[in-house]
This record gives sequence, C-alpha cells and structure tokens, in this order.
Amino acid sequence: MRRLQLILAVLALWVLSAALQTAIDPHRKQFEPKVQGLFGKMTGLPTEYIFGTMLGFREVVAGALWVRADSFFHEGNYDAILPIIRLVTWLDPHNLDVYSTGAWHIGYNFTDTEQRSDRRYLSAALKLLEEGVENNPDVYDMYFEMGWMWYDKIKQANNSVQWFQKAYEFPNRPDEYSPGIPPARRHMLAHAWEKAGLIDQALLTWQDILQKHEQYYQQHKKEYMAKVQIDVAKHNYTLTELRQYRRYLKQPPDTQPPIDVKFDVKVRVVEPKIIEVSGTVDLGNYFDEQMQKVDFRPGRVDVVLRDEGYKSSILPTDEKEAGEVWRQKVFTFDVPDVTIMQEQIAIIKGKFKRKIDMSKDPMMYSFKAPRYVVTVRFNPLYAPPQTQDRIGWRGEGLTDKRYLRVDQVTTVDKDGKTYTVPVRRVRKHLLLTREQLLSGKGEAVEYTELE
Repeated sequence: MRRLQLILAVLALWVLSAALQTAIDPHRKQFEPKVQGLFGKMTGLPTEYIFGTMLGFREVVAGALWVRADSFFHEGNYDAILPIIRLVTWLDPHNLDVYSTGAWHIGYNFTDTEQRSDRRYLSAALKLLEEGVENNPDVYDMYFEMGWMWYDKIKQANNSVQWFQKAYEFPNRPDEYSPGIPPARRHMLAHAWEKAGLIDQALLTWQDILQKHEQYYQQHKKEYMAKVQIDVAKHNYTLTELRQYRRYLKQPPDTQPPIDVKFDVKVRVVEPKIIEVSGTVDLGNYFDEQMQKVDFRPGRVDVVLRDEGYKSSILPTDEKEAGEVWRQKVFTFDVPDVTIMQEQIAIIKGKFKRKIDMSKDPMMYSFKAPRYVVTVRFNPLYAPPQTQDRIGWRGEGLTDKRYLRVDQVTTVDKDGKTYTVPVRRVRKHLLLTREQLLSGKGEAVEYTELE
C-alpha cells in the first residue's frame, strides 16, 4: 500500500512540475520566442530526452545533449554537432557556452583537408551569435563573442567595434562567478579601433581603460592581475601614441615617401582542381639587420576564389555592392550551393607562392558554375606592426602604378555614429573557367569588371 502511495506521489510531482514549468520562470516566454512547436522538432531524439523535456527538465536535457555534442567534437564528427546545437539553444536559450562554442565550431572548425574553413558557414555562425545576444541581452559574453568573430575570423575590425562597445559598457567582473566583464577584455575595444584605422578613438579608449583599471585596483589591491592590467594598458597607450607620432606627426613621417610595391599576381591551374597562386608585394628592404636575419615576413595576401557573380561583404574581396548578402534572416545550417575558397599566403622577401588543392573536398568545392573569380589583395590594416611602421595603419606609405585601390572603410559605433577613413590597398581580380579547373590546365586572365 505504501509503495503504491509513493508511486502515485512521484507521478503527481512529475505532473505538477510539468504544469508549473512556465510559472517557475515568468520571463521564459520573453527569452524563448521560438519554443512553440519544440517537441515536433525533437523527432528522432532518444526517448529519455523527449520524456525529460515533457516533464519540465529542459535545462537538464539541454545539458546532457551538450555533453554528447562535446564527445562528437572530440571524435571529429562535426556534422552530428549541428542539430544538437540547434536543439540545445531551443531547450535552454540561456546556455551561453552553446552559443559561443557552437559559433566557434561553425565558423572555425568546418574545414577542408588542408584546414581551410568553409566560409559558407560564417553567416550561420554570425546568426547564432545574434540569437545569443537577443536571448541574453543582460550579459556581456554574447556581445564580446560577436565582436571577436568579426575581428579575428572575418578580419573586419570596423564591424567589431560596436559589439565590443556593448560588451565594454558592462561593469567590471570582481570574480569569475559574478556578472560583468573581466577587466582585461576591455582592451579588445581599443585594439578594434586601431585595426579599423581610427587611432584617435583607440587612444581615447586606452585612456578610459586606464581609469577603469585604476579604480578596480583601488578595490582589489591584493589581486596581482589588477596591477598587471594597469601596466599593460599604459604600455599599449604609450606604444600607440609613439607609433602615431612616428607614422604621421613627425616631419617627415616614417611612412613617406610611399613605397611602390610592384604588386602583381599569376594564377595557374596545375592539376585538376589545384591552382598555384604566385606574385610580388615588394615592401622594400627597410627592416633592420636583425629582422632580415630571422627572415621576417612583412604580411600576408588574402586569396579568394568564388563563383562569378557571387557577392558577400564578409569575404575579403572589397566589392562595393556586396552589401548584406551574407546575412541570414532566420538561423539555418543550409549554405549556398556555391564554391568559395579563402586562403592567406605569407610574403617572403617580396614574393608569395602557394599551391592550393581543392580536389579532395567535393562537398565544399563543387565547381558547378561556368566561371570563377580569384581575388588577391594586400590589406595594411591587418599587417604586422613592423610593416605598418613603414606603410602606416591605412596604407599611407603604400602605392602601386597598376593595382592601387583606395577604399572607404566605414565603422559604425553602438550609437549609430559613423567614421569613414580611406584605406590604400593593392588588389587584383582574375578569371578562371570550370573547364580549366577540371582539366588541370590553364592560366587565369585579368578580370576588370569589379573595379
């Protein structure tokens, strides 16, 4: 009899927990606008996961699924991770790790056999982070992760500024278990301003960071890193100010006269679906003797191959009308059925050369279009500091008789204020045909329709 009563009591509690799930968190609907129809989307999950969800243990189920996803990652089974990421964010939209780690998998870890990431998935990674921001507006993490994706993976610091600004607004985190932003992460906003070519804004940000670090230190004098953060910020501020003086303010500045880099590019098809990209970016022999001994590499060129006519502003092609083609309206793992390859090649003693093999990954490089555009460029905004000492942050000390392009790069801050600066780059577009790529023979011709 007592056993029957216990079973009935447990069943009653289960029913009650399911009925009261929404009431437990009165704000759930506000943060989970996409919960409707969830159970239909869980078709195919093991019974225990569906049963647990129906009983109200959605966060528990989400955690169990995420542990399973982590095991798939370590096994290299990335395709299996995608549906789990989607399910976990539906079940528990406040699980920050799923958004940040999921976007990292999508943006960085879907690669070909030569470890080039599949750029078609970048829009999905950005949309996942955007969803994370919408569902978690009161924590800094998602804003910071979005800024980092733009800054590091896409390498468009101008688009990272507004996200780092939003993260910057949060108060200091006194310890790892409290809300707020870790003080050292504020530094990324200053670095983003600098990479966007806006040095005055970078210096103003370093000044504000120093003030915040000193206030933090007054309350945490026993914390070793509190003092270190002040020293790092002072060093970065002083170094940036010194570089600004040498590159622009002193007479004559170190960036003048401009160097003619004699930029040129050749692209040959050497085997079926294998191309060789070679060329010159002669940045001159201005490095000191120590730099020359270590074979210093003054930068890299970006190489992008894509279907003719395909435009996306998150590719380093600088097409003026690429716009917002990349943006997903609704998060999906479906990617456009196009061929996109992006690579970087190091410049060594004024030259660059590399074979790029796209023959082993037909799912990533389908080559269905009749023609393909290859864009090769050198971007001073992401050049090493030693190179920028000679050519400037925005390429003021760089020129070329044939391929110099002056692009207007716009940064929009969190308040909608715009900053537009000219950036001098060298860039060349070339054209290959599907027949050349599949036959393994042919040389690209210059393509002038994009400038």
